[in-house]
Amino acid sequence: MRNLTVEDFAVMWPNANHTLIAGLVTAQDAVYARFGINKALRLVHAWAQFTEETGGGVEMTESLNYSPQGLMSTFPSHFSAEQAHQYGRTPEHPAEQRMIGNLAYGNRMGNHPNTDDGYNFRGRGLIQTTGRIGYTDLAHLTGLDLANHPDLANDPTHALLCGFAEFVNYPGMLDYCDADNLLAVSSLINVGHVVTDPNAVNGYAERKASLIKWKTHLGI
Repeated sequence: MRNLTVEDFAVMWPNANHTLIAGLVTAQDAVYARFGINKALRLVHAWAQFTEETGGGVEMTESLNYSPQGLMSTFPSHFSAEQAHQYGRTPEHPAEQRMIGNLAYGNRMGNHPNTDDGYNFRGRGLIQTTGRIGYTDLAHLTGLDLANHPDLANDPTHALLCGFAEFVNYPGMLDYCDADNLLAVSSLINVGHVVTDPNAVNGYAERKASLIKWKTHLGI
């Protein structure tokens, strides 16, 4: 296994911010040693998931710029048709992303009701950590004050630490990487537990394509 270079990211994440890439490259030695990323399969499985979760490093913070149709499709139990039209993006007005976040994620995942927690703890980082509980758990794993400063999860200096801390914390994750079990790895990231049906994993086809691309690029 070798570390990734700026040149690797120029090929694999061509649209990512250069400052982000510099931070990821610099942090590799310490982060990989800390979390046992010492095999090529562990490396490529992680980066395949990070690629899908962030659109190749472009979406380090979750976009809530939904149309009414997108809101009803993505969060069908959290928006009425009236709310979707009121807050979603239309030709007449932009999306009200703060309100969308609070309605989509409020009063669940540890978010406090009637606050901005839903928006403040929207998805961030390489695995798109979401919810007050998710950020609090990640804070315990990393030692970073993510509950009060959630943007640390996508800061170039800390993004790799946060991404791998969460990645390896899923039970059995590294064993599934070693076994080259993409479905198990993907379902842990996307569903939170192992499933047997690929259709239960959002973006499974894209995760598979990303893994193939990373393996090909690194000759694995």
